[in-house]
Amino acid sequence: MASAILHAPFLVFIKANHLIVAQKADSSTRTICSLDLRHKPSFYLSNGSVVCRDVQGLEFSLDTLNADEAQNLLTALARAQVRHGRMKQLSRFLGVGLAVAIVCSGFIWSNQDAATPASLVISSSQNARSPELAKRALPSPVTSDPGQIASGAAADNGWTLPENIQATLPEKLHNAAERKLFTVNYSSGHSRTLYVFADPSCPNCQRLESSLNTISDAFNVVVFPVPVIGKEKSVAAITPVLCLPPDQRKAAWDALFDPTPEGVNLGKNSGKIAPKEMDSKAAQSTGECDVAVKALGINQTAYQAYRIPGTPWVISDDGRYVPQALLRDPSKLNAFLSEQPAYKN
Repeated sequence: MASAILHAPFLVFIKANHLIVAQKADSSTRTICSLDLRHKPSFYLSNGSVVCRDVQGLEFSLDTLNADEAQNLLTALARAQVRHGRMKQLSRFLGVGLAVAIVCSGFIWSNQDAATPASLVISSSQNARSPELAKRALPSPVTSDPGQIASGAAADNGWTLPENIQATLPEKLHNAAERKLFTVNYSSGHSRTLYVFADPSCPNCQRLESSLNTISDAFNVVVFPVPVIGKEKSVAAITPVLCLPPDQRKAAWDALFDPTPEGVNLGKNSGKIAPKEMDSKAAQSTGECDVAVKALGINQTAYQAYRIPGTPWVISDDGRYVPQALLRDPSKLNAFLSEQPAYKN
């Protein structure tokens, strides 16, 4: 894997189809690298570095001096991509002569609401596993005028979703989890809940898995799987999991993160669902698997609509982003959840 060492401060901006990373030195700016956006690069943290991975799986590491600089670089990359996405969307709207001033809504997975545009709603169904899911409209990405974005909406973590929209997320995430179509539930019955967007192909998700299992003893942990890093590979891995009945998904999800080589546990009853058994059960109901494919697509749309910068991404039941460091320390996590969100002050 190639690498280039960065020393903050640095700049990230997009020109034409290229994302450019530059370093500021005194009064001059030196270009570090240029990435072709047509290769659909994605970014994640690995061993104190930011790794760029293109659509073909090729990787390029941007090494930084420490973990803080790596996080800052990942934030800068996320912000640049969000800005670029906004400009492309605005250009499309102007091209068809539309004067867009959409109030931030981003309602996903919710029940019908008179204040919600119909095109942004996936209505509830009396039969939660009905193939009618295929006929429901997908949400549009959240857009807004600059004046509508509350101060502090673009936090240091790179999440640019306005705070007033963050405040609406808990109810939407809760409603989606209750429908048992889109999620893998680690635990229930606790007073606080954490919602996690995760990809089994994401290295950071793999490293965080043991922490999520640990805190699930004290907090409800609900995962919305998304194929962000692994793309088709992740779709192939996640779909059979969502095909299973809700109470069997956790064991199948765990199997995706199991580092034990095949054959090591021969003769042992681990309690996990073997891939062949999982595929067999999934194949028993083509209709349910079809629903699982569509549910995974809706999760991906939600991930994009809510401007989530990367995986794993953890959202508390009051709408705040939960840093990964807190998930490894239950006492600090509990103190964080006890704080009052800024938008409620």
